[in-house]
Amino acid sequence: MAEETGIVPRAGQTISVDLAELYQFKPEDLIADIKDSTYSNLAFIQVTHRDVFIDFFEMPGMKREGKMVMPGRRVYMSFAAAQRLSEALSGILEKAHKDGEMENYIPGGSKKQVSAKVKQKRRTQSS
Repeated sequence: MAEETGIVPRAGQTISVDLAELYQFKPEDLIADIKDSTYSNLAFIQVTHRDVFIDFFEMPGMKREGKMVMPGRRVYMSFAAAQRLSEALSGILEKAHKDGEMENYIPGGSKKQVSAKVKQKRRTQSS
């Protein structure tokens, strides 16, 4: 850091570091480095006084020693990041539903309602 700014601290001297500036990136400077991926069809969301964390599980799991073991991953987020995720998911899912590209989830319902567009895609894929 001293090389970047040209300032060499002396013993006892205080230096201020602006973390917001240090971690500010342009979108073109960011590269996603995804280590692995997994499918999840069950998620539990929990909130503490500091964080939000989401546990993603693969169901139905595997039976081990008489218990059902569900492989999963936990993602910790700040409240701000969780709020942005919520807003993004809401917008994306709403658009997909309007475009007829998703199955409709009916809470408490036992029968799935499938849009005409999804039915047509399934028919063409199975032919």
